Amino acid sequence: EMTHSFEAGIEARFLKNRIGLNATFYKTNTRNQFFKLPTLSGDKYAYRYVNAGDIQNVGWEISLDAVPLLTNHFKWKTEVNFSTNRNKIISLHEALKEFLYGPTSFSSSYAMKLVKGGSIGDIYGKAFVRDDAGNIVYGTEGDNTGMPLVEGDGNTVKVGNANPKLMLGWNHMLSYKNFSFYFLVDCRFGGDILSQTQADMDMYGVSEVTARARDKGYVMLEGNRIDNVKGFYKNVVGGRAGVTEYYMYDATNIRLRELSLSYRLPANWIQQMKIFHEIQLSFVGRNLFFFYKKAPFDPDPVLSTGNDNQGIDVYGMPTTRSLGFSIKCDF
Repeated sequence: EMTHSFEAGIEARFLKNRIGLNATFYKTNTRNQFFKLPTLSGDKYAYRYVNAGDIQNVGWEISLDAVPLLTNHFKWKTEVNFSTNRNKIISLHEALKEFLYGPTSFSSSYAMKLVKGGSIGDIYGKAFVRDDAGNIVYGTEGDNTGMPLVEGDGNTVKVGNANPKLMLGWNHMLSYKNFSFYFLVDCRFGGDILSQTQADMDMYGVSEVTARARDKGYVMLEGNRIDNVKGFYKNVVGGRAGVTEYYMYDATNIRLRELSLSYRLPANWIQQMKIFHEIQLSFVGRNLFFFYKKAPFDPDPVLSTGNDNQGIDVYGMPTTRSLGFSIKCDF
């Protein structure tokens, strides 16, 4: 495996270091990945291994910091960090139309695949059949009457990509005498997440969504009314054999990632102790709340930290809000 990379950047400071800019552009091509392929006819081994492929990443990382207000007792410092990355599968091996790198050992309504022209993080599954205008096609015969038609058996339809289009972090530090206040707003724009948790709960009829649908006596799907609530959730969209597209959510969210309030004990108090150089008391909160999110759950949890299960929620533990207190002592 070989990686060829190009990187260019700029770092600048202005107005006596009150404003700073750090920007980097990069492009990397990773070639000759290690692939496992079926053997050719007549070989005595079951598989063969080859080096092939070209995966490209192009992106920007930009950081802008500033001190908008500075007096003898007060300082306000802020910093914005921006990053974006575009990934593309330039090529695979000539004998490899697609490479499945996600889970294969259990029943699942999705597959993670590498396909020429696609990207790492592409999620494949089942989707609704649509006409040329993009409208869902419904059955007209037998048990399928009034039900949406489905395509993609074997998880063959691309339904989303787990990677965000843009990441943004904006932090502020406000200091007044011995007090300091810090907070970080974390933003993610774009990317998709699949909830198999919701799909399973819907199939068994134990979700809030299915309860509301039973009370109303129907389900609305893109403007079309479906009266067979049980059949829709149990036989069409729900479960691990259901419609992947139906349980894809936009992972865009803006949250207050961290907040802290600190107080540094006066220097004359510390000097009297003759032990410490500085003592700082802090209240810290993390993952406090969302300003905005499109998914009905926190899109951060994933099935694993590997590339093969990004953007997948399968009975993940809910994220927690943490509140704490700290004492920092410098000797």
